[in-house]
Amino acid sequence: MCGRYTLKSKGVDLQRELHLDHEPVLEARFNIAPTQAAPVVLDSNQRELVMARWGFTPQWSKDVNEGAKHINARAESLTEKRMFSDALKHARCLVPCDGFYEWKHHGRQATPLFIHAPEHPIQTMAGVWTTWRSPDGVEVATFSIITRPADAMMSSIHSRMPLFIAPDAREAWLSATTTAADLQHLLHRGADASFTAYEVGAHVNHVAVDDARCLEPAKAVQLDLL
Repeated sequence: MCGRYTLKSKGVDLQRELHLDHEPVLEARFNIAPTQAAPVVLDSNQRELVMARWGFTPQWSKDVNEGAKHINARAESLTEKRMFSDALKHARCLVPCDGFYEWKHHGRQATPLFIHAPEHPIQTMAGVWTTWRSPDGVEVATFSIITRPADAMMSSIHSRMPLFIAPDAREAWLSATTTAADLQHLLHRGADASFTAYEVGAHVNHVAVDDARCLEPAKAVQLDLL
């Protein structure tokens, strides 16, 4: 799954990498968590980053907090679930990041790791989105990150990982003219970049912590036996 990620890249770098119409003005994020607002690229004519709430909230939901249950959507079952099938056809998005966190479990303990692609810092996760409307008419864009079975590198950490859309496939992912067959190809395409992981400290466990401390390598404690 994907439950936390980062987006600390500079606006000028995001504009160049994502071919945005304008340079975005963003605050560096080191610990983006579910139900928070995060920048995404929607399938519209304009190429810009817009803020959306992480957690896909179906239009029929009475409460936007319903989206907290749907922060991820499995690539293998997208077409089988009514909640996501229409969005896959008509409302796809890109979720930019420069890394994500995953927890490796050892019995009752869980070790946080940061996974990133050093040679290609800015990556785009596949997403689906929708607009939820509150009873008083306020519209909120919400999204879910699509996940896939873990690849060889990730399988030792977790059974699933985000589905990444390679640079040469971003336009196809967003395009309204992309065929169902081509979409299925993208849903099963592996990541082009080479990812690596390192252990980080416990700061990332706390949603309130959103600064560079989250990325600090874990400090090993050595005990000298005398």
